[in-house]
Amino acid sequence: MTTKTNNRILIMDDSLALLKVMTQTLTQNGYEVETATNGVLGLHKMETFHPRLAIIDIMMPEMDGYEATRKIRNAYPDTNVVMFSAQPATVVEKNAFAAGADLFLQKPLREPVLLGIAKKYTTIEVSEAEEEHETILHYEPDQPYIVHVRTCYFCGCDHVNFFVPRQEAYDESWESGIFPKYTPKDGFLRWDFMCTMVAVCPSCLFASYDINDFAVDPKHTSFPYSGDAKRILSRGITARKKMVSVENTETVFSNPNRDLQRVMESFLLAEKGGNGLVIGDKQGVYCDIGFYTTMYAVLRYAMTRDKIEYQNNLRESIELFSNQLKIQNTSRVIRAKTYYFLIALNMATGASIRANELKLELENFYRRIGGADDASFEERLWNERLLYIWKEGVNSDVIREF
Repeated sequence: MTTKTNNRILIMDDSLALLKVMTQTLTQNGYEVETATNGVLGLHKMETFHPRLAIIDIMMPEMDGYEATRKIRNAYPDTNVVMFSAQPATVVEKNAFAAGADLFLQKPLREPVLLGIAKKYTTIEVSEAEEEHETILHYEPDQPYIVHVRTCYFCGCDHVNFFVPRQEAYDESWESGIFPKYTPKDGFLRWDFMCTMVAVCPSCLFASYDINDFAVDPKHTSFPYSGDAKRILSRGITARKKMVSVENTETVFSNPNRDLQRVMESFLLAEKGGNGLVIGDKQGVYCDIGFYTTMYAVLRYAMTRDKIEYQNNLRESIELFSNQLKIQNTSRVIRAKTYYFLIALNMATGASIRANELKLELENFYRRIGGADDASFEERLWNERLLYIWKEGVNSDVIREF
């Protein structure tokens, strides 16, 4: 037997102050945390977050901890549940265990206790036969990318080639403001990351640029979002296939030197797949779809030089990114990325007043949460890029170099 960790923890409590403190403690120690202020919201997040541990307060509005625990026990038997309450243990502990809790604790939880139960209940015993085995194809020293062979969550095809760039092999530049440009370093073969940014299943044509949207191996094909999302996406297979008029999609979409038309089709396929998740299943889905449509607009402009069409496509992307900001539980990292694209796209379309409004809005957001000193690397990266384009502007002409 070996051990692995599912570090996802869901906390349900109607105290926002307590949720903030517990979240900070856990995230600083490497755990991925989602929160809910009542049992109804908590059960909704169970569908999409799939935590290994749920920490649940007993007294909550709309649905109390007892009912939430019973429902989790029925629907998610592999999730550990720790219940806690400010009420005396002699009053509530018996009912907590009767509802299905693995452990009951008295509020407040001291930090060592919280971290102790997090470590205990997120560690999973896995037999060797059940371990995930990721296939990575052999690569040469001068090859600028590594190919991961993944499995499609929809159709089970286990020949999805996902090209992951080796960071030591290229320089990435965002000098245009909305378009990443990749330049190979000395000693590595020439390769354009844009040509393989989106991975496409050769069977059902589900596409994404997030490697986690594909299973590591055929044994682990449990769809990570709700059943409704999978049904919507499954109905879109026919529509996705109509977009591609080739017989051997495996060859076409796995070729690292595929032409511009195929690259554009892959972004359209990814946008088609992402639309099935708009029902709220996936964190940052509007941001992802906005990115797909932006890249498609950029590549389309590189081919047609139609400035009016280009501007209209960018405005469509702005609408998608704007939808992301309307979702209250958008994480800080995704919010930073969303603001980056919104400000860059508004600058690219000449809406400088709106861009400035968004900049002030972002500054107010950081002010409310007490600054960004503890921001993650990715969040700092998007903010650094934002400062650069705010100073240098957005240069659409750079796109023509594609």
